[in-house]
Amino acid sequence: MVDLRDDTTWVAIELTPFGEAKVTEGFLEVALRRDLGVDDDHAIFIPCSLYRKDGKVVTIHLMEGYVFVASGLPETAYFNLERQPYVHKVMSTQSGPHRMRVLSVITDKHILEMRAKLRKLTSSEIPVGAEVMVLDGTYRHLSGRVTGMDDENAYIHIRLRSLEVVATVPRIFLEEEPH
Repeated sequence: MVDLRDDTTWVAIELTPFGEAKVTEGFLEVALRRDLGVDDDHAIFIPCSLYRKDGKVVTIHLMEGYVFVASGLPETAYFNLERQPYVHKVMSTQSGPHRMRVLSVITDKHILEMRAKLRKLTSSEIPVGAEVMVLDGTYRHLSGRVTGMDDENAYIHIRLRSLEVVATVPRIFLEEEPH
């Protein structure tokens, strides 16, 4: 029997229009880390992807208006975010005889599914000729250039000191490298 109590859970935070602008500008994660007092080790998932295409920043949204922050901090740290102009509200419920406000959390499994969907959306936009990083599988953490594609896979030219190969990699395992 697996004990799910040790799995990461996530706090859902609803953003204001100002918060959405911070997402598009790429500044939301920095603001959250500053206001929560956490470093890069504390997980934050913004369900969108930003990349450059023809000199313009393109945003692919999986779910607009929300960001997810790993639990593990005092509940008051999350609720204090509601004082920030970029946060509308922290998702919560009221329970008990005193109607105490308690965080509503989302399972790690749900976040992993959203990450996979976002990768699939993002990978469909990667053009032939793009420089990419392989995120999973045999060639994980290697980068190369896309030489071709089919419905499911990309063909990546990977060059190392001792090896040069054109690898077949599922498109959802790829992330376009910034220029």
